[in-house]
Amino acid sequence: MNTFYNSGGRFFIVSFAEDTPTDEALHFIEDNKIAGVILFANHCRDSKSLKHWLADLKKSVHRPFIVAVDQEGGRVRRFRRNFPLLESPRYYGYHDRIDEYRSDLARTCEKLYEIGINLNLAPTLDLFDSGEKHVLDTRTFSDDVNTVIKFAEITMSIHHEQGLCCCAKHFPGLGRTTGDPHQVLSAADLTEKDFFDRELKPYGEMVKSGIESVMVTHISLPKIDDAPSLISSRIISGWLKDELGFKGAVITDDLLMEGAGQIDPTPSLAGKSFNAGADFLLFGQKLKKADEMLERFSQMIEENLISGDRLADAKSRTDVFLKLLQN
Repeated sequence: MNTFYNSGGRFFIVSFAEDTPTDEALHFIEDNKIAGVILFANHCRDSKSLKHWLADLKKSVHRPFIVAVDQEGGRVRRFRRNFPLLESPRYYGYHDRIDEYRSDLARTCEKLYEIGINLNLAPTLDLFDSGEKHVLDTRTFSDDVNTVIKFAEITMSIHHEQGLCCCAKHFPGLGRTTGDPHQVLSAADLTEKDFFDRELKPYGEMVKSGIESVMVTHISLPKIDDAPSLISSRIISGWLKDELGFKGAVITDDLLMEGAGQIDPTPSLAGKSFNAGADFLLFGQKLKKADEMLERFSQMIEENLISGDRLADAKSRTDVFLKLLQN
């Protein structure tokens, strides 16, 4: 039996549907030593209330604890009311509004830190190369590699200056895909050469610049691997960790999205993604589903379906990441 961990909760980032955590949610987080929580719009309507219960939650867990949010700007903003305005990435990137972006983002990050958030799931490194109705739409800085890299480096720099960690997404790149992973499994009719010639270039540069986390998303890549990106060792461990040399923590996109469910609708999905190289497993607001995946994940550890080497690698990467948290 693999006795590396009694529970795999230290690799889980979870959420809950209620505006504030219920006793059930708090017990789940504490009993399973969950790594952190991700906030959604309903949690962010009242910043004062949020700041209060986050402070209480962090005190109760007695360890470095992730509080993540998606505050990209534009249409992906969990905080809206009485909060600094951050326009869409495309607004800044396509018009080369560097100074405006620095100023707007600094105010945003300052406020996030004040509330108690320590991880913003940004920047988007996807290269926009599709029509206006593409799932990404205004979420991308540009279709130009150098522009995306420039704004991504500014994003990382401002976050670090304000005491926040950040996360590059959506690896290996949603720019030339079809389908919204919130609803279906996205697909890309691209070769490995296509990715390394274009989509992966911003990731390579951000790895060199020291980005601390990267999010892998749900894409079917039939010309590259039978396994979609979320559960592909070739893509996560091979491309990202080995070929690009990424030493930080890999975070999954929401494992409760419809696109993820089309990869594997069973609770084994988390373990499969972990085996492929993901280090933090992220779940949306269905806490019972996360509980089911955690139970199966822990069983897979006990049954030696997850190797000690993979657990050790993930522990090393997540430990380093957690030490970076300043809030």
